[in-house]
Amino acid sequence: MTHQDSKPLTGIPALAQDLTTPEAIRRAAGLTAEEMAALLGMGDYGYSAWERGARTPGGPALKLLALIATDPIKMIAALRKA
Repeated sequence: MTHQDSKPLTGIPALAQDLTTPEAIRRAAGLTAEEMAALLGMGDYGYSAWERGARTPGGPALKLLALIATDPIKMIAALRKA
């Protein structure tokens, strides 16, 4: 994310937030762990493994997390419609 396309997610400028972990992205988007898991089409246990650091998201899941971090309102709305 560059300085030009940084947007505040929860009133804190994106540059000031650590949006490098699934938990940080979820919290910045204002979602519970259960809501984020459902949004990504996965179970609570699998998602919690990401937050615990037991597993690492990759491939499409990593792209979805990056998109949610970039524009959480738009991406969450789109994923809820899908």
